[in-house]
Amino acid sequence: MITGSRQAKVLIVGAGPTGLALGVNLLRGGIPCRIIDRLPQRRPWSRALGLHARTLEFLDAMGVLQTLRGRSRPIRAVNLHGEKGPLLHLDFTSLDTPEPALLSCPQSQVEAVLEERYRSLGGELWRDAELLDCSQDGAGVRARVRIGEQVTEVGAEILVGADGAHSRVRELLGLPFEGMDYEETFLLADLDVELDLPEDQSHGFLLPGGALMAIPLPSGWRLITVLEEDAEPGPADAERDLALLSERLSQVLEPVPELPEPIWLTRFSVHRRLVSHYRRNRIFLAGDACHIQSPMGAQGMNTGIADAVNLAWKLVLFLRGYGGGALLDSYQQERRPVAVEMLREVNLLSRTSTLRRPFLRGARDSLLKLTGQRAPAENKVMRRASQLDIHYRASPLVDAGPDADLGWRHQGPLPGDRVPDVALVSLHDGGPRHLHGLLRQPAHHLLLQLGEAPDHPTRVILHALLSRVPDEYLNELRITLILNEPPEGAAPDMAPGRAHLWHDKDGDFAEHFGNGSRLWLMRPDGHLAYRAPLSDADFLLAYLERLFRRGG
Repeated sequence: MITGSRQAKVLIVGAGPTGLALGVNLLRGGIPCRIIDRLPQRRPWSRALGLHARTLEFLDAMGVLQTLRGRSRPIRAVNLHGEKGPLLHLDFTSLDTPEPALLSCPQSQVEAVLEERYRSLGGELWRDAELLDCSQDGAGVRARVRIGEQVTEVGAEILVGADGAHSRVRELLGLPFEGMDYEETFLLADLDVELDLPEDQSHGFLLPGGALMAIPLPSGWRLITVLEEDAEPGPADAERDLALLSERLSQVLEPVPELPEPIWLTRFSVHRRLVSHYRRNRIFLAGDACHIQSPMGAQGMNTGIADAVNLAWKLVLFLRGYGGGALLDSYQQERRPVAVEMLREVNLLSRTSTLRRPFLRGARDSLLKLTGQRAPAENKVMRRASQLDIHYRASPLVDAGPDADLGWRHQGPLPGDRVPDVALVSLHDGGPRHLHGLLRQPAHHLLLQLGEAPDHPTRVILHALLSRVPDEYLNELRITLILNEPPEGAAPDMAPGRAHLWHDKDGDFAEHFGNGSRLWLMRPDGHLAYRAPLSDADFLLAYLERLFRRGG
């Protein structure tokens, strides 16, 4: 029996990247939680590898990005080659994001860093702890857990299954996990070897006999290839499989280096599946427990971490007494459509990379070349792959004032969009600030934008809004006033103790959000909850009243 453990409000099943990211974000929001995992220790293999730009923004808000950089290799670009030469070059450094790169970081390192952060925040992690069964009622969840040779019962208000593709939580809920199995079998090898290829770029070779991917590791390379059509997944054989990789490499490199004993070698097949529901009352699913897909495009770990970030701030509000069931319902309403689209795009990528018929390969190669010749199309591909374009515009949780400019000429993000990062200057100390730096405070952030030379009515509206925001909301809401021009000594009376004062010195905010006096409400996950002109302040207060309503 476990003794000396405090009561946790949330019980998380699974200590992978999704479960640990959820735990970190809950603890940042002041919600005690406990993670249980059936493994006695972390798996040592690298497994998932790439961290995309949007995920790096999340990890920065969690306070772990700097540590992860030291255990990673940045990938600045992706190159695709066909039988007749280069097809497509995607340069991530052109992305409008604080982290314009794909970070090659093994999942084992992601888990280690997130676990260290989780424990530093006071989180409990029980290893060698298997969930046997669970039940729920209107007050909470009870779970029976086997820990070593003992069985104990633990309680929580919420249970989250982040326990992977073979989720025990999903099984206990009886939820369908429908999809399909791919016919192809893949071979993966992590090798401490030097290749005559740029080490800050990932390389894909679409060969007639099967695609070959070469992805830089923090040290060495990962090689992935599609096996022959009659190949079956099964135990790897180092001598046989390294000979096949050498043969594939000989088609694209000369000379081919001798391949050493693999750090990790595996043959695997791929599944595409999606769960029917992300929530049953007080029990939720996240990450691979909800969706599994081909490793092409490195979307799985990133999508799971984004699930955790989306769910965490909603659980924090709910467990503090705000929002009610509608707030919890928005988790599936926002995240499941993202998974549907992700699975569709990854499926297309996997199918096209394994084409066998010559005329289909020719059509694919022509399309890739055309994409690379058109900058807007190329940028769209990069933003989709980096998950920067994921939005929740159809969510019932986002809204706009009646006078908000939402037409095709609109400026700035739409409700549900990712809020772009911009550079600003603090009027308190003159130091540089970045908008995404606010996300290190796990709260909603109200950005009050003042246009050039705000007139007297605008100042009156601003004072009225700041004075009418209920004190209770200030536990969940931070206010930042963004001035278009220096205050010339007028700053102190513009925000009477309730707002930070920042200056759009270089016009970066105006470039991304437009000009004028407007208000923007940024959620804890960095997506826009509400936008309106400042004159719609009354409607913002009504929105906040719905968001922070008690007793749901």
